[in-house]
Amino acid sequence: MTVWDNIRGHSERVEWLRRAIQRNRLSHGYVFAGKEGIGKRLFARAVAQCLFCQRHADEELLACGECSACKQVLAGTHPDLHEVGRPAGKAELPIAAFLGPPENRGREGLCYDLSRLPMAGDRKIAIIDDASAMNDEAANAFLKTLEEPPPKALIMLIVDNLDALLPTIRSRCQVIRFDPLLPADLAGLMLQHEWVKEPAEAAALSELSDGSLAVAAQLLDPALRELRDALYRELASPNFNAIELTEQLTSGLEAIGGDSATTRRNAVWLIRFGLEFFRSAAMHLSGQQSGGVIPAAVSFAQRFDGQSPEDLEFIMSLFERVAETERHIDMNIAVPRCLEVLCHELGQKLRPAAR
Repeated sequence: MTVWDNIRGHSERVEWLRRAIQRNRLSHGYVFAGKEGIGKRLFARAVAQCLFCQRHADEELLACGECSACKQVLAGTHPDLHEVGRPAGKAELPIAAFLGPPENRGREGLCYDLSRLPMAGDRKIAIIDDASAMNDEAANAFLKTLEEPPPKALIMLIVDNLDALLPTIRSRCQVIRFDPLLPADLAGLMLQHEWVKEPAEAAALSELSDGSLAVAAQLLDPALRELRDALYRELASPNFNAIELTEQLTSGLEAIGGDSATTRRNAVWLIRFGLEFFRSAAMHLSGQQSGGVIPAAVSFAQRFDGQSPEDLEFIMSLFERVAETERHIDMNIAVPRCLEVLCHELGQKLRPAAR
């Protein structure tokens, strides 16, 4: 097993970097750009481990995992690997991360660390997480180091939104774009981390997670999962109760708490749970299998005649009505009102369909 076996979905980027090193074209600065939760930071650390590894040449871009350098990288103690990121609870990456605190300005921080000679090898490597969150002072301080990097220094910047990174910094680096993870890779990671136990649940969640492990983690919040299960139970019930479901969803969102943006985000997850429910029901009714199987959706689909095109069209009409609610939420219509109208209209549609 190599260091890259634990990183899913980015093999093309590995080969691209390997070829760059073999051609002696490794840049001093890279921007790893892509949505949150797809492995960009893990990728950067793997690159650092490979370049520090004492048993593999740089052009192999491999790491043994056993030498002292590999163990130091894995433990976060390698003296020539420097990582900075946005402090917990802060909106910005401050100048102190680059130049040190005011009382020791210029004698600490990332820029100072990179200016010193390597201690254990022949290079320095820096990983800057949340790079687009640098405030103006931090960006200006870092720009000087980026314009005149120390010999054999490698600087990797990690951003979720490339457009938010200052053009002056972006123009001095090579940009490598990372794609969202494939559903199969996401499902495998959830099972590997033991976030879920059942492959079917991992597959169903991966379809909703937009290729991001960070989104998958949000969806696994116990309170949100409880609301999802309540939604599935009511949708599958032959005696659909619109008023009761509205109350469950709105009170559940209030109990989870958070600001209005968080409430809207959680409401959108509920809507997407509903979309996945009716998608799964339609796939079952049509005899196709794709992604995760939702048992409640299968139970719902079994109330219909699989040979009737009208029944499949009916389920798809429910899917489309739920999708319309997501658009309403995006238009900033009040979440409780969106859920109330949706549940009411689903109730009107489902009453004659009860069997």
